[in-house]
Amino acid sequence: MVRFIYRSVVYWRAKIIAAAPYERMPVFVKAGSIIPVGPALQYTFEKQADTITLNIYSGANGSLNLYEDEGVNYNYEKDAYATIPVTYNEATKTVTIDSRKGSFNGMLQRRVFHINIIRAGNAKPLQFDGKTDKTVVYTGEKIVLHL
Repeated sequence: MVRFIYRSVVYWRAKIIAAAPYERMPVFVKAGSIIPVGPALQYTFEKQADTITLNIYSGANGSLNLYEDEGVNYNYEKDAYATIPVTYNEATKTVTIDSRKGSFNGMLQRRVFHINIIRAGNAKPLQFDGKTDKTVVYTGEKIVLHL
Protein backbone atom coordinates (compact mmCIF):
# COMPACT_ATOMS: atom_id res chain seq x y z
CA MET A 1 0.00 0.00 0.00
CA VAL A 2 1.27 3.48 -0.80
CA ARG A 3 0.54 6.46 1.40
CA PHE A 4 1.61 10.02 0.75
CA ILE A 5 2.96 12.32 3.46
CA TYR A 6 2.97 16.02 2.66
CA ARG A 7 4.75 18.95 4.28
CA SER A 8 3.00 22.25 3.90
CA VAL A 9 2.74 25.63 5.55
CA VAL A 10 -0.11 28.07 5.25
CA TYR A 11 1.35 31.56 4.86
CA TRP A 12 -1.88 33.45 4.41
CA ARG A 13 -5.52 32.86 3.78
CA ALA A 14 -7.31 34.30 0.80
CA LYS A 15 -10.84 34.12 -0.43
CA ILE A 16 -11.16 33.22 -4.11
CA ILE A 17 -14.42 33.19 -5.96
CA ALA A 18 -14.21 31.07 -9.11
CA ALA A 19 -16.73 29.65 -11.53
CA ALA A 20 -17.18 25.92 -11.11
CA PRO A 21 -19.54 24.59 -13.77
CA TYR A 22 -20.44 20.91 -13.62
CA GLU A 23 -18.15 19.94 -16.52
CA ARG A 24 -15.06 21.82 -15.24
CA MET A 25 -13.95 21.94 -11.60
CA PRO A 26 -11.18 24.43 -10.73
CA VAL A 27 -8.39 23.14 -8.51
CA PHE A 28 -6.03 25.54 -6.77
CA VAL A 29 -2.63 24.14 -5.85
CA LYS A 30 0.09 25.86 -3.84
CA ALA A 31 3.38 26.52 -5.68
CA GLY A 32 5.93 23.86 -4.80
CA SER A 33 3.34 21.15 -4.22
CA ILE A 34 4.15 17.64 -5.37
CA ILE A 35 1.00 15.60 -5.82
CA PRO A 36 1.48 11.90 -6.49
CA VAL A 37 -1.20 9.88 -8.28
CA GLY A 38 -1.19 6.10 -8.31
CA PRO A 39 -3.33 3.55 -10.10
CA ALA A 40 -7.04 3.28 -9.32
CA LEU A 41 -7.66 0.54 -6.76
CA GLN A 42 -10.86 -1.07 -5.53
CA TYR A 43 -9.15 -2.48 -2.43
CA THR A 44 -5.75 -2.22 -0.77
CA PHE A 45 -4.03 -5.28 -2.19
CA GLU A 46 -5.68 -5.38 -5.63
CA LYS A 47 -2.35 -4.65 -7.35
CA GLN A 48 0.93 -2.96 -6.55
CA ALA A 49 1.39 0.71 -7.36
CA ASP A 50 4.29 0.10 -9.75
CA THR A 51 3.63 3.31 -11.70
CA ILE A 52 3.26 6.66 -9.92
CA THR A 53 2.67 10.04 -11.57
CA LEU A 54 4.25 13.02 -9.78
CA ASN A 55 2.48 16.30 -10.59
CA ILE A 56 4.93 19.03 -9.55
CA TYR A 57 3.67 22.61 -9.35
CA SER A 58 6.56 25.02 -10.00
CA GLY A 59 7.03 28.43 -8.41
CA ALA A 60 8.61 27.30 -5.12
CA ASN A 61 10.64 24.46 -3.65
CA GLY A 62 8.65 21.41 -2.60
CA SER A 63 9.03 17.98 -1.06
CA LEU A 64 7.16 14.86 -0.04
CA ASN A 65 7.88 11.42 1.35
CA LEU A 66 6.31 8.54 -0.52
CA TYR A 67 5.46 6.01 2.20
CA GLU A 68 4.68 2.38 1.47
CA ASP A 69 4.13 -0.79 3.44
CA GLU A 70 2.51 -4.20 3.00
CA GLY A 71 -0.92 -2.63 3.47
CA VAL A 72 -2.60 -5.69 4.92
CA ASN A 73 -1.18 -6.03 8.44
CA TYR A 74 0.51 -4.19 11.30
CA ASN A 75 4.11 -5.00 10.35
CA TYR A 76 4.77 -1.27 9.90
CA GLU A 77 4.76 -1.14 13.72
CA LYS A 78 7.84 -3.40 13.52
CA ASP A 79 9.55 -0.99 11.08
CA ALA A 80 8.50 -2.97 7.99
CA TYR A 81 7.93 0.01 5.68
CA ALA A 82 9.85 2.17 3.24
CA THR A 83 9.94 5.84 2.30
CA ILE A 84 11.12 7.55 -0.87
CA PRO A 85 11.93 11.26 -0.41
CA VAL A 86 11.10 13.44 -3.44
CA THR A 87 12.15 17.10 -3.72
CA TYR A 88 11.76 19.86 -6.28
CA ASN A 89 14.24 22.75 -6.42
CA GLU A 90 12.78 25.80 -8.17
CA ALA A 91 16.12 27.63 -8.63
CA THR A 92 17.82 24.73 -10.44
CA LYS A 93 14.62 23.22 -11.92
CA THR A 94 15.63 19.79 -10.60
CA VAL A 95 13.58 16.91 -9.26
CA THR A 96 15.38 14.53 -6.92
CA ILE A 97 13.95 11.12 -6.19
CA ASP A 98 16.22 10.11 -3.34
CA SER A 99 17.40 6.68 -2.21
CA ARG A 100 14.76 4.47 -0.65
CA LYS A 101 14.93 4.13 3.12
CA GLY A 102 13.64 0.95 4.77
CA SER A 103 12.14 -2.25 3.41
CA PHE A 104 9.34 -4.77 3.84
CA ASN A 105 8.32 -8.16 2.44
CA GLY A 106 6.99 -7.94 -1.10
CA MET A 107 8.37 -4.44 -1.67
CA LEU A 108 8.67 -3.38 -5.30
CA GLN A 109 12.31 -3.34 -6.42
CA ARG A 110 11.48 -1.39 -9.57
CA ARG A 111 8.93 1.38 -10.10
CA VAL A 112 8.13 3.80 -12.91
CA PHE A 113 7.69 7.49 -12.13
CA HIS A 114 5.95 9.74 -14.65
CA ILE A 115 6.76 13.39 -13.90
CA ASN A 116 4.72 16.44 -14.92
CA ILE A 117 5.85 20.00 -14.27
CA ILE A 118 2.92 22.40 -14.10
CA ARG A 119 3.88 26.07 -14.42
CA ALA A 120 1.78 29.17 -13.73
CA GLY A 121 0.14 30.34 -16.93
CA ASN A 122 0.59 26.90 -18.50
CA ALA A 123 -2.12 24.85 -16.84
CA LYS A 124 -2.56 21.21 -17.76
CA PRO A 125 -5.73 19.18 -17.44
CA LEU A 126 -5.60 16.35 -14.94
CA GLN A 127 -5.11 13.22 -17.06
CA PHE A 128 -4.46 9.84 -15.53
CA ASP A 129 -3.00 8.27 -18.64
CA GLY A 130 -1.95 11.24 -20.73
CA LYS A 131 1.44 12.38 -21.96
CA THR A 132 4.03 13.22 -19.30
CA ASP A 133 7.08 15.49 -19.30
CA LYS A 134 9.53 12.80 -18.17
CA THR A 135 9.45 9.10 -17.33
CA VAL A 136 12.09 7.33 -15.24
CA VAL A 137 12.58 3.83 -13.91
CA TYR A 138 13.40 3.87 -10.19
CA THR A 139 15.28 0.98 -8.56
CA GLY A 140 15.77 2.47 -5.10
CA GLU A 141 18.83 4.54 -5.96
CA LYS A 142 18.93 8.34 -6.09
CA ILE A 143 17.91 9.99 -9.37
CA VAL A 144 18.38 13.70 -10.14
CA LEU A 145 16.43 15.09 -13.12
CA HIS A 146 17.00 18.50 -14.70
CA LEU A 147 13.73 19.66 -16.26
